[in-house]
This record gives sequence, C-alpha cells and structure tokens, in this order.
Amino acid sequence: MNVAFLTEMGFQGKIPDTHTNMRTEFAWMHKMNADHFCIYSDIPSVKNYNEVFIIFPKGKLFLSAEGSRIVDGVNPVSDLLSYDIVSMLRSNGNEKISYIQEGPHWWWNDYEIVDQISFYNFLSGCDKIYAHNETDTKYYRGMFPHIDVGVMKTSMVETLIKDIKAQPEDKAIIGGNFARWYGGFESYVVASEFDVPIWTQSSHATRQHETELGNLNHFPRLVWLDWMKELSKFKYAVHLMPTVAAGTFSLNCAYFGIPTIGNVLVDTQSICHPELSVDVYDIEMARQKAKLLKTDKQFYEYCSDTAKRNYRMYYGK
Repeated sequence: MNVAFLTEMGFQGKIPDTHTNMRTEFAWMHKMNADHFCIYSDIPSVKNYNEVFIIFPKGKLFLSAEGSRIVDGVNPVSDLLSYDIVSMLRSNGNEKISYIQEGPHWWWNDYEIVDQISFYNFLSGCDKIYAHNETDTKYYRGMFPHIDVGVMKTSMVETLIKDIKAQPEDKAIIGGNFARWYGGFESYVVASEFDVPIWTQSSHATRQHETELGNLNHFPRLVWLDWMKELSKFKYAVHLMPTVAAGTFSLNCAYFGIPTIGNVLVDTQSICHPELSVDVYDIEMARQKAKLLKTDKQFYEYCSDTAKRNYRMYYGK
C-alpha cells in the first residue's frame, strides 16, 4: 500500500527506524513506510497514493479559558483552511484522504467562526477520521455521522530502545508542567505521597518560578531516545493531564513497567495501567492509589507486570 503523510513539519522523505526523536507520529510513518510531505508547501507533490493521512496543525488561539479574547492575532492555519485541501489531493490522483486527530478533539472550537466552519467542512470532506482514543470516537461519530471513524493507536518503534533495561530508582516522574493543559500541579501533589524526589521535563509550558519549587527537578527538553533512557530509571509515575490526547507518556512508562496513575479517558492509560486509571479530577482516589503503590509491594509488582504485559499485547510489534 502506497501511503503519504501531510503534517506541518518541513521535510520530505521517510522515517528510518534509527530516528532518535521517534515520537508517535514518526512511529506511524515508519511502520507504514510512508512518505512525508509538508502541508504548507508540498500538497502539489502528493500524487497517486492509496491513502493520504493529514495531521492538521493545531494553530494558535487568542482566547482565555472562558473564551474572552486576550490579544489580537492571526491564526497561522487560517490561510491553510482557505484551500479545499481534500479536493486538491483527490485531483492529484490520491484514492483516500484521512484525518488523524491532533491534540484534544475540541481544540478547533476556539478558532474564529470562519475558521471553525472551514475546519468542519475540511473534516466533512475526508473519507475517514482517525481518533486518538475510543472516547474521542464518540465525539467524531456524533459530529460527522456520514464518515467512518476509527482509532489510530499511539505507537512506538523499539529499535533504539530495545537494549535499555529498566533500573528503577526511588524517584517519581510527573508527566507535565504546571499548566492547566498538563495538570502538573495536581500530579505533583499526588506524587508527593511517594515521599521521593520528583522529576518532570521542561517544555513550552514550564511556568515562571516552577523550577524553584521544593522537591521538583527538571530535565531539559529531551529528544525521545534520551527521554526513554532517563525514564527507565524511575519507580513511579503520575500524569493527571486533563487534556485527552495521544497518551504517549503512559505508553512509554508501560514499556518499562513503571506503574502510572493517570487519566482513565486515555486509551494507553486505561489499557496499560487499568488499576491506576482514575477520573482526572478525582485527586482523592489518585492519592489513595499512590499510597497503595508505596506501601503494598504486591500491588506495585502487579501493576508493573500488568503494564508490561498489556503493552506487549496491545501495542507491541
């Protein structure tokens, strides 16, 4: 099957299994032996593929959490939405046009009205929509009942990490910074139950003075291979991220058998860590799970073994 991907990344070509930043979108491309093109510049070059997968850029928003405008600005995807991308790809001889969810399914609701309508029409024209999680499919099936909807599983390529052995030290990793998007503060509070050093990775969402918090250490932003090397050294993980997205953190932890407390709505979490999946706002239950992992060795080993087994069963090669 001849497959292409269109994303905002500015390169053309295939992804080798030795790619050091093998995030989930690169894993998809590698496993499908797909050709990658940049959605901003390369659409005319995408010709005669059996299926074209589009990961549409999220763009930028200029609203507060309650929907009030904060600053004026132009969404960089507005120009892109002015084109009938699906028709252009079909006219190039491509057979099937599929959309792969990027970020939370509600992200485009904060676009300007014209862009919301354009994005809705773009999705309406696709042959298939691939969601991140089973919970997301209900949204897309309701919004686009005429379109086939499925799940594109979060994925990993193990070539560069197969020789990394889990060597858990008495420390905890949390899956994000102190922003609402990542739920870092809540994860930090729950991880404090372990009474061990807590770590996270710096990102665009790292808040001013976050690095000054007691018992919170920060890795610099790491490429995926270096991230996996560091992750293999942790005993506990917490990721109370309210934003339901691809779930790479929970999957990465499951590979090493790191018990992870996290959002039950995320497939990688609920499948690989079933005993530790909670309503993301049920901090009380999350703390109870943390206490149990800390004090009950048998429960800890069960959760670790379950994570590794379910990773192999549902996400392995």
